[in-house]
Amino acid sequence: MSTRLGRLRAGESAVDARIVAAALTGLTAVAVAGRFALALVVNAPGTVSGAPLSTLSVAATAAGGAALVALGPDRADPLSGIGLLFAGVFGLLSLAGAAAVPAAVAVPTGLALFAVAARERVGTGPGLLVCGLLAALGLALASGVGGVAPLRPVASTATLLALGTTPLLAGADGRAFVAGCVALGVVVATGLALPFATGAVTLVAVGAVGSPLPVVAIAVGGSVTTASAALSRRDWGLLAGVALVTCAGVPATVARAVPFALGAVTLVAWEGER
Repeated sequence: MSTRLGRLRAGESAVDARIVAAALTGLTAVAVAGRFALALVVNAPGTVSGAPLSTLSVAATAAGGAALVALGPDRADPLSGIGLLFAGVFGLLSLAGAAAVPAAVAVPTGLALFAVAARERVGTGPGLLVCGLLAALGLALASGVGGVAPLRPVASTATLLALGTTPLLAGADGRAFVAGCVALGVVVATGLALPFATGAVTLVAVGAVGSPLPVVAIAVGGSVTTASAALSRRDWGLLAGVALVTCAGVPATVARAVPFALGAVTLVAWEGER
């Protein structure tokens, strides 16, 4: 009787941990999307800056780090759990200010451990996507926190190309691809007509520097395709994952890197449990 009760409590604890992690992931996605939208509003011509961008950044980092920590003990494989705890704890410590450099090492390292442990659960396409996201994360943090400025354009392009491949996870139908193609066309048309405005929006919204217009268009088209497919199926896990990696943008700061890493984890976890 006591053994059965212990198993029941362990199962309830696991369910509670998943609920907490899902709630924190949703909160992080909302904070990152809010920061993304407000950054555009604040930087629009004639707008008075009064939006709480720094508050949203702190909220996204705190909720994202806590979500990674909550996901860690729930993993069946120890390596994956260690990676998530490593990334989450140092992500939270970065809020103190003095741990930015250790966090810049810990977050991609933790994501790498998670990706290695998850390689058998996901297919080739999702595996390549995760490798792309991981490479973008490492390059961006090296260019931002590490101070290797010449890597910034490479990191920006790598991030945008990785976003463009997210439909590999979506199983998108024709309607979703049409939405993505329309978004891609709008970006190309706008970029050709208003190149300086498009470059400014790309910099402000996602922190991309030096990426060609076709790469920006591919990123937008891919993200819209994936989000459209998720919305049509009401797949909130997939939607949260693509929202996190897209709205976090080029993860050249820890404030962007933590939700970006959480988005990659969410996408992999969604694919592995599908």
